[in-house]
Amino acid sequence: MRLLFKMAVLAILVPIVYVAWTANYVWRSSQMDQRPRADAIVVLGAAQYDGTPSPVFRARLDHAKKLYEQEVAPLIVVLGGKQEGDRFTEAQAGAAYLERDLPVDRVTGVKSGATTLDSLKKFTGMAEERNLRSIVLVSDPLHLGRAREMAQDLGFETSISASEIVTSVESNRSSLIRETVRLVLYRFLAVG
Repeated sequence: MRLLFKMAVLAILVPIVYVAWTANYVWRSSQMDQRPRADAIVVLGAAQYDGTPSPVFRARLDHAKKLYEQEVAPLIVVLGGKQEGDRFTEAQAGAAYLERDLPVDRVTGVKSGATTLDSLKKFTGMAEERNLRSIVLVSDPLHLGRAREMAQDLGFETSISASEIVTSVESNRSSLIRETVRLVLYRFLAVG
């Protein structure tokens, strides 16, 4: 009977400890700002409104521009497809926004991908063609742990650098929970 009790306790505690450890990983990743020399800066897409990046997306793009200006990488790649009914992809809107201030040949996009994993998988084709092996991912702070793990699993030497966004404590808490759950699902079910 004691053995069954111990096994039941372990069966409950192990998943709780694993999820807590994953949440800690997501939080620690959100605090990182890595800026090594890389082949490309990769901006993960976010909402755009008829070709105009949302405030969250603009923060990511502006951060990528700063990294480019600091010579972190010679190329910015914007990822992201479009929602049904949209005229523009996230990649198109993001690239057009950056091309206002940067040379056109230093900005490109991958115009497909509905999830983080899907967008990164679509990016692998361009990366192979252009021999892009090392990347600096740019996204919201709490999104970066999951995105980095996905990019590393796809074979990229991956660093991360968070955009600056202002959020409430409640928003941070819900984002941490959401990203922790998504990372656990990715690790066990390979969903993006």
